[in-house]
Amino acid sequence: MALARLARSGLRRSRGGIHNNASDGESLCNVVLVHKSFLPSMENATSIGNLSSLSSFRKIDYINPWIRGIRTTPQHQCLQAERVLEESDSECESLRYPSLGATKPGEKPRVVVLGTGWAGCRFLKGLDTNIYDVVCISPRNHMVFTPLLASTCVGTLEFRSVAEPVGNIQSALAKDPNSYFYLASCTGIDMDKHEVYCETVSEGGCPEEPYRFKVAYDKLVIAAGAEPLTFGIKGVKEHAFFLREVNHAQEIRKRLLLNLMLSQNPGLSEEDKERLLHCVVIGGGPTGVEFSGELSDFIIRDVKERYAHVKNYIRVTLIEANEILSSFDAGLRQYATKHLNRCGVRLVRGVVKEVHPRHLVLSDGSEVPYGLLVWSTGVGPSEFVKSLNLPKTHGGRIGIDEYLRVPSVEDVFAIGDCAGFIQQTGRQPLPALAQVAEREGKYLVELFNQIGKENGGKAFSAKDIPLGDPFVYQHLGSMASVGRYKALVDLRQTKDAKGLSHAGFVSWLIWRSAYLTRVLSWRNRFYVAVNWATTLIFGRDNSRIG
Repeated sequence: MALARLARSGLRRSRGGIHNNASDGESLCNVVLVHKSFLPSMENATSIGNLSSLSSFRKIDYINPWIRGIRTTPQHQCLQAERVLEESDSECESLRYPSLGATKPGEKPRVVVLGTGWAGCRFLKGLDTNIYDVVCISPRNHMVFTPLLASTCVGTLEFRSVAEPVGNIQSALAKDPNSYFYLASCTGIDMDKHEVYCETVSEGGCPEEPYRFKVAYDKLVIAAGAEPLTFGIKGVKEHAFFLREVNHAQEIRKRLLLNLMLSQNPGLSEEDKERLLHCVVIGGGPTGVEFSGELSDFIIRDVKERYAHVKNYIRVTLIEANEILSSFDAGLRQYATKHLNRCGVRLVRGVVKEVHPRHLVLSDGSEVPYGLLVWSTGVGPSEFVKSLNLPKTHGGRIGIDEYLRVPSVEDVFAIGDCAGFIQQTGRQPLPALAQVAEREGKYLVELFNQIGKENGGKAFSAKDIPLGDPFVYQHLGSMASVGRYKALVDLRQTKDAKGLSHAGFVSWLIWRSAYLTRVLSWRNRFYVAVNWATTLIFGRDNSRIG
């Protein structure tokens, strides 16, 4: 392909002019000779030096390329050669990108889903596979039940309890002959050709590294999620832990237990022990507060019993620029603040300026040493979403209309944290919450099933199909655990509306019951219930594995 491009550049420079560079002409000659489609007689050529079979070239009226060392290329020959080279480029691309080709007449339309988060998995779960073939592309083969992820960091739950394999969510991915799951990341989308370009997630197992391929679609659902916001603060990505994936929770758990064991080594100063056992959480949203509550539970019940030598050194600090749980009722925020203080969580109001390997610096210049730093300050668009040439909202999300379609392109939809209403819809931005993503996935899959039943599943075939009612989101409320069998339940539909709000032990029972029923499979519900019972009776497991 590089040779073809070099020849094309030579052709364009030569058009209507004279070449003084002999290598350009040789490149052109070589490329023309190796492409059999240029002239039928080329099929009989056995070598570049044997020109006996190229008598048809003599009929072309052009200057002999070997006279006086000057070479020219006639205009009509350039055009024909350039067409050949363009075909060569496309052939090279096809060779470089193995593909799952477009669906043929008579085959079911293909829906490609990018992502296995709340929105994507809710869509996959409800898709009618009697109407559609489905292809799911994601760098992970499971969905994470994020509301319970903080509990896995300290051993309240095991990691498999919050991970649901995507094959269990949509069985067609494992059973149907034309439905597939690809462990890969999407790197680009060709809206005109209806193709997505992907790069596999492999560790040396593929014939090439990186291994790339493309997949054709009739309908595309972008549910690629979001990435943690770092606000460009120096050192965050290098030294802080995020809490979005199961592997994040695993790394946090390993670091926490490692620091507990290292702090008991002989010869460590008081200052080193205090730093190693100082857990700092940045961000006072539900994730940051729940993780702080789980840590305080772990310290009060397990650390003081099993790490008696260092029990007086471990502490938790929660740093927030404004108020914690800002979307909750004011009374609930006050309750949470008092409860966390009673449980030993120190609340600090401040803004992080930069992060170093063993300490962070606040905007007022004060330094905070840490042994474990967890960053939970919200999410923003991923690099993949930023790279897409699609309409965007002010926050950088993919712009969608009231039917969750991406305007100006056919057959492309976006749901979840990566998508937001464009300004023309006149709608308020939706929060990046699991329940928003789940409701979008539920709405869109019902829309797809309706379109499919009316034979609109194929590419470019749904233009004249009525779509029914647009998507409307109604907030069902918010919940958060704050540790020590206490939780907050806020059932207001908006921040300024009136509604039921409650805090305490009863709210904790509601919180646990609600999330237990929301876990996707009976298998994982069983795991969660057994893990909770085991922790209550025997305490948390403090084995450091890996």
